[in-house]
Amino acid sequence: MINLRAVCRSSTGLVHITRGMKKYPFPVTFENVRFPPNGQLKLPVMPAEPVYDAEKGEKKYKSTKRMIEARGVEEVHTELIHEQYGLAAVSGGFIDSDDFKFLQDRINKNLIDNQFAVWRVDEPWLPRTKKAQGTRLGGGKGSIQKYVTPVRANRIILEVGGYITEIEAKAFLLYLCERFSFPVEFVSETMLAERRRKAEETRMMNKNLVVWMALGEDDILSVPFKYFVFCIGGLPSSALLICVLLSLFLHFDQATSTHCEVANWLPSISAAVSTYTPEKYIWRILIGLHIGPRLVVAVAFRNFLMSSPLRPYTGSKQFKFLCNIACGLNLLENFFLLALTSISSSEDHSLHAKCFGGFAISSIIYMILSTWLFSESGRRRATNLGERSYEYKILGASIFVVCFFLGGYLYWRHNTYCEPGIYTLFALVEYSAVLSNIFFHCTLYYDFHGKNIALTSSFGSSHYNLLPTQIEKDT
Repeated sequence: MINLRAVCRSSTGLVHITRGMKKYPFPVTFENVRFPPNGQLKLPVMPAEPVYDAEKGEKKYKSTKRMIEARGVEEVHTELIHEQYGLAAVSGGFIDSDDFKFLQDRINKNLIDNQFAVWRVDEPWLPRTKKAQGTRLGGGKGSIQKYVTPVRANRIILEVGGYITEIEAKAFLLYLCERFSFPVEFVSETMLAERRRKAEETRMMNKNLVVWMALGEDDILSVPFKYFVFCIGGLPSSALLICVLLSLFLHFDQATSTHCEVANWLPSISAAVSTYTPEKYIWRILIGLHIGPRLVVAVAFRNFLMSSPLRPYTGSKQFKFLCNIACGLNLLENFFLLALTSISSSEDHSLHAKCFGGFAISSIIYMILSTWLFSESGRRRATNLGERSYEYKILGASIFVVCFFLGGYLYWRHNTYCEPGIYTLFALVEYSAVLSNIFFHCTLYYDFHGKNIALTSSFGSSHYNLLPTQIEKDT
């Protein structure tokens, strides 16, 4: 039998002769290439700054750094439209006009006939300010230095395609990754398809009883948070409106009478909601119904502040302690309101007055403290809704504090001078105080926008440990 590995010995060395099947790669074809529909093959120039339309009232504005725009993972622009090659962000970052110009010059220089490149990111729109050298600290932000484009992880930055192979694309795209201030990688449609296949395989091979995708499927009951806000704001507002109107139509003379018999045209809240029937029953039922959701929301708002990723890390113990204090004040406010509702001034005037004082003091302290904690936690600057919520919180708290002191002054003036119409003004201020308190608590609509309150099984994410998909060994 002939040995296929015949050995030819000589003085120069050992030579192996082998025989087998040769495998050659299939030639690359470009039959499925999709060119840009507008016919533009080169990268267009990215403007250094956005264009503002003065007729529409647009003008340049200064802004914070808004690092939130580059945090997290991109959910939309993660696939290659032309299904060939491109650059993708590994983690978030910002691209300025100098980077765009560098990329445009280098890529357009390397493109030949029937090859194209397209941008997949927006033009620079986020302003960056910088003070001149030698300028003193303070006095606000400096002038706008440049504009940048925020990019999240997995975002496709640009694409290259046409009659081009992977080796040709890598030749001038790989060294461009070093230009960015954040990690960027070369990707191809084959690489992305392989990643999708591995992710699907990992999902199918996961033998855990509880997986992340199935955690939301075990929800027994899920209620959008906006309905809780409607309950918190709608029930007491409706109760106040109904009781005042019924008092005016059914018991006008009794509800508007005063101890000094001066002219008065509006009943106070105590006279409207706790003295006559059916007003007092309507008030107690609606206020009692809205207390339950408010207790749940008080604890949820505490956790909302403490779980903020932008919260201060220095003095975190003091921050958590103040969050607990604010939660306790909110619960105390609800209990005083429940006591006010259950015990009318005609039944026990002294206890009713003490409950009112406790309600007012706890409300004022809670409003001020929770507004400050909302700003300190970073929830204010996280989104546009956070900024709007912060402004509305300040508005509601300010109106409540002003109405509280103004109502005290009008009540004192009525009891001292017994002037006509003063008690009517006191009633109006009292209504405004209650409505401003309701308005303040309704700002939770912006804080928990898009979230649900769910009743789930006890075996949830707290008992589930995600297994590592990749194990690295030290060599």
